Amino acid sequence: MISEVAQLDNIAIRLLKVQQQWNDPNRVSQLADVLAASREVWHGIQTALAENALAVPLEVQHNLLILSVYADGKISACEAEPSTEGVGSLAALTRTLAGSLKEWRVAA
Repeated sequence: MISEVAQLDNIAIRLLKVQQQWNDPNRVSQLADVLAASREVWHGIQTALAENALAVPLEVQHNLLILSVYADGKISACEAEPSTEGVGSLAALTRTLAGSLKEWRVAA
């Protein structure tokens, strides 16, 4: 899970960079890359949950599954209708979730 947290932190930074440089000519490809990376991390978390590979309490597993599905929906929304607001919202969600996972790991 530590690896996923680091990846989510990196993804949040990359999303914020895309948002801040919205008029960059490479924005479309940069956004596509970071959204794909985000989806990959969340699908990895979903797979780990499905395989019962995470040593976390059942309640945490349930919450992670809900959050991963929600994040996947936000990623799809950013792909369908890219906007600075949508990217910023996804960045904030990603950063918040990474922070929550860090706090949970410290508490465990």
